[in-house]
Amino acid sequence: MASRISSYWNLHRLPILMVLASMLFYFSFGYHLLRADFLKLISLYLALFFLCYKLIQFEKWNFNFLLVAGILFRLIFLLCEPNLSQDYFRFIWDGSMINQGLSPYLLTPDTIIENGKIILPNADVLHKGMGELSGRNFSNYPPLNQMIFAISVFLGGKTVMGAILSMRIFIILADIGIFYFGKKLLRLLNRSPYLIFWYFLNPLVIIELTGNLHFEGIMLFFFVWSLYALIKNKWLSSAILIALSILVKLIPLMFLPLFLSFLGFKKSIKFYLIILMVILLFSFPFYDADFLDNYTHTVGLWFSNFEFNAGLFNLVKEISILFGAKPWEVIKIYGR
Repeated sequence: MASRISSYWNLHRLPILMVLASMLFYFSFGYHLLRADFLKLISLYLALFFLCYKLIQFEKWNFNFLLVAGILFRLIFLLCEPNLSQDYFRFIWDGSMINQGLSPYLLTPDTIIENGKIILPNADVLHKGMGELSGRNFSNYPPLNQMIFAISVFLGGKTVMGAILSMRIFIILADIGIFYFGKKLLRLLNRSPYLIFWYFLNPLVIIELTGNLHFEGIMLFFFVWSLYALIKNKWLSSAILIALSILVKLIPLMFLPLFLSFLGFKKSIKFYLIILMVILLFSFPFYDADFLDNYTHTVGLWFSNFEFNAGLFNLVKEISILFGAKPWEVIKIYGR
């Protein structure tokens, strides 16, 4: 046994040291990074991307080694609060509402706090943490995502850290699922299966999904699984999985037209109808006369009010101001 360990160490000494160094950097990122410390943030990112590149370069055919490394990197974040995003406060708030039989699409956090009649666990902490923008708007997270919030809050024992831990486990399991189906999908596409590690070991993926509790990973899990099912000619399963992906995040809606040329017109109609039926089925528990209006209005704010990561918009705004436009009005016109 000792000789095998010694032999493995001699063969993989440098990659093992790179994994240990990466773990230290991820620990520093998760537990010791202040959001405003840009120099430390960018330095850690650059170091982690370099180590990711070298690990794949040295061990790209050692799947078990890189799989374990990717899981270890994610587990480091298990007990830390997200430090680059405050969205998780709203996730826990929405999950707490659902567990009390309330719809996050019908009542805003500000309304609940001002009313004072509905008591949610950790309400003051969550309301303060989510910020004014989230507090005054209805939830914009799709139904399946809301169900994951509710399950996480339930499993977390009504504590903030317990809910964070539960959500992280969901996200880590989804990433392992992406690795599993992604590797199979690459083989079906006659691509090298080790390419999946450019996702699985990617520091941006690990930090933004596991570290900062963003659910694009769960969305992508269903989407990659659906593509795998589609290539295996299981288009019915693929349609259901695409719908589940949309029910976590709306992003896959943009890709639906691409299936038309792959499936043909008649089969595409059935494909889209199944997607619609599954979406309606999961949305039914939240249905109310105001549900659709509130949800579409909140989603619409991303196009007409918010200016997140708005590089192209900022360019248009600056040009518009030069021609006499009012900056606060540009986003409403631009959004349409």
